Amino acid sequence: MTVSEAIIKWLKEFNPAEYWKMKKIDTEQQSPHVDSYSLAKEPVQNVKPYISGKKVYTDHYTFQARLSSSTNEDRIDNNGFGEALEKWVEEKDSLGEYPNLTDATVKSIHVTTPFYVGRTDSNSFVYQMTIAIEYEKEK
Repeated sequence: MTVSEAIIKWLKEFNPAEYWKMKKIDTEQQSPHVDSYSLAKEPVQNVKPYISGKKVYTDHYTFQARLSSSTNEDRIDNNGFGEALEKWVEEKDSLGEYPNLTDATVKSIHVTTPFYVGRTDSNSFVYQMTIAIEYEKEK
């Protein structure tokens, strides 16, 4: 399982009662349909090598949600969703409940860029937030 797949599986656990469930999160490509979600890896990876041969990687992923923006109530709900998701990620990090990587140990996962409107279309907005994951691999 790739890091991206592990994060997607982990994000799907987010499902507070007052918001909708993310049934499907695509990889890399944002669907043109309302209520669609995607996760794309950013083109930068920080690697910190150690004498022991271990390496600590920090990757950044952009989470996108295309949501209805027809009414002010829609936009308020969207911001509530984003704030709740940010809080959930931070709580999971503080509890040490991380995505399950098959060949690495996750050290941290957190939001580096909060949920914001990245792009607008006629009746939908594409909201974005950046998630950083730090993990350690043996040689």
